[in-house]
Amino acid sequence: MAKVIIESAINGNAMKKLNPHIAYSPEEIANDAIATCKAGAALIHFHVRDPETGKWVQDVPYYSEVYRRARAGCKALLWPTFPADGDGAKRFSHFIELSKDPATKPDLGAGDMGSVNLVAYNPRTKKIHDETALYRNSYETIRYFLTNSRELGLRPTLQIFDPSFARAALVFLDQGILTEPLLVKFYLGGPELPFGLPPTLKSLEAYLDMLKDVRMNWFAATLGGDNLPLVPLTVSLGGHVRVGLEDYQYAHSGQLSNPQIVERSAGMIRGMGHEVATPDEARKILEV
Repeated sequence: MAKVIIESAINGNAMKKLNPHIAYSPEEIANDAIATCKAGAALIHFHVRDPETGKWVQDVPYYSEVYRRARAGCKALLWPTFPADGDGAKRFSHFIELSKDPATKPDLGAGDMGSVNLVAYNPRTKKIHDETALYRNSYETIRYFLTNSRELGLRPTLQIFDPSFARAALVFLDQGILTEPLLVKFYLGGPELPFGLPPTLKSLEAYLDMLKDVRMNWFAATLGGDNLPLVPLTVSLGGHVRVGLEDYQYAHSGQLSNPQIVERSAGMIRGMGHEVATPDEARKILEV
């Protein structure tokens, strides 16, 4: 039976007012990572936050505390986020600092493969939140992320928000900056984040056709929408699964916790006759 990896993006920049299970402090983040790993997630993606206000911060001591606490209780592959502002060196600096100590070194590098309008939309009120929001990643910045990930010995997870991002990945693969197997995340735009391609079969087929000649491990996620309905389709196409409260907060549909979301995903995967990959198995599959 094929092994399917589950990744959980456990907190992102989402706030507790939407879902009280969203972790702020390093202790909360680590405890959530451990519980979510025990539920079946082999990969954990997280942001560090101000413990009191929940504001997204880039604090290396907070990151270090999360790594030490989480690794004391689980073997999940842990990788942090990028800040949105600053040049490539500033935005990647925490990867370099954390990598100086084996106890806090990330398990994966990362590269967000292009620029995108990441506005939030409320379908109920028909209002757009922050129409000026633009997530910028030039080719120069992407090259910096990928080159430094390689120098640190970290396979980068490649975030694909729309088809042009996939084309960028192909360019860097052709240049030899990326090596197979690629680790690709297809981020599909749900109702609350109207970017890129929607969470449908045709969208996934389009991405897979673009990368059909590439050896890769790919994940599908729905940002701004519930990804659980997409799990069976993703698995049937040979993909892995990303879920978590960063991507969708279930604010109006049960306020699920990360372990509950992962348990539901794992149940669907097993129901299809597959096995959920352990962290050790995920390392072998991803070649990290």
